[in-house]
Amino acid sequence: MDAFLDNQPFSIVACDFGIHSANMNGESQQTLNIAITGTLTISSEELEKLFSRMTTSSLPAVEGPSNKKLVDGGKLPRLAFSMKETAEILGISYQTVWRLIQRGLLRSSLALRCKMISKAEIERFLRETSKSLY
Repeated sequence: MDAFLDNQPFSIVACDFGIHSANMNGESQQTLNIAITGTLTISSEELEKLFSRMTTSSLPAVEGPSNKKLVDGGKLPRLAFSMKETAEILGISYQTVWRLIQRGLLRSSLALRCKMISKAEIERFLRETSKSLY
């Protein structure tokens, strides 16, 4: 890449770009890092080449809030359920869900004041406690 430093021509030998970090939303950012002291002047053609290379590079798809699949009504899919909702899903009483949690057969989130049971935990419970016919 041709450039000028303090009006003297020089070449940038290496220019690194790629996914380096995630922002607060969990989305990956594509960044360009160039470490130079002094004045850097890059021709517009070279700058356009660099930007087109950055935008057309094959980067892995990143799972973020913006590209999650929406379910009915335009809402994001549920990841966890209350004890009452879990009871409805399993077709059992609220009291039975509470007993399953107390016995350690069903695990709830420890992060909240109210007990929330993840979808994966409900599926694990059904898989591990169902009797196989084979």
